[in-house]
Amino acid sequence: MSLISYSLLTIALFLGLKKLLEPYKHPLCNPLLWSIVLLIGLFTGSSLQFSSYQQATHWLVWLLEPAVVALAVPLFNQVQQIKSQLWLVIICCFFGSLLAISSGVSIALLFTNDKALILSILPKSVTSPIAMEITEQTGGIAPLVAGIVIVVGIIGTVISSSLFKLFKINNEQAQGLAMGTGAHAIGTAAAINQGEQQGAFSSVALVLCGIFTALLAPFFSWLINIL
Repeated sequence: MSLISYSLLTIALFLGLKKLLEPYKHPLCNPLLWSIVLLIGLFTGSSLQFSSYQQATHWLVWLLEPAVVALAVPLFNQVQQIKSQLWLVIICCFFGSLLAISSGVSIALLFTNDKALILSILPKSVTSPIAMEITEQTGGIAPLVAGIVIVVGIIGTVISSSLFKLFKINNEQAQGLAMGTGAHAIGTAAAINQGEQQGAFSSVALVLCGIFTALLAPFFSWLINIL
């Protein structure tokens, strides 16, 4: 298969699944989730080389960075509401980032002493471009980080609506903050589909949690290395 074919396959698969699953509102009907499942099945059950696929679709990974910047659009539309609660939003995002890092690292320490593996789990709750930069600084395993970030985003998106119902979280702003903090860009994309307020507050959380995680990562990296 040619390099161009890999890119076309990825785009066509995602867009086709998005169209197919659009009528279904269940959290598991996520086109990103099923695109990944089908691609894994394709590479597992055929002679296609993943290294060739990775090389061919590298430009799609690069597009993640401008895509994150584009999330400023819903943020701009709700800027007055966000400004009125800015300190509350900052505090929530800081403690959300602290909890995301500490919980992930603590659980990892229960199962392994592999420092590279633990460091790879550290930036699990921030969007891929930021997570990859943090990994380069801390010494994690880049391909593993990319996979963990995607899995965390999908799981967060899938279970979010059930958790909101369970804990009776009906406030749209709180829902947006939770999605951006726990499920980064994947959660933010889902929040934008749910409503403008959810999308805006999720975008803020995505950015702030990325900043706080980048600031906290060196301390946790040092702590992991001395254990």
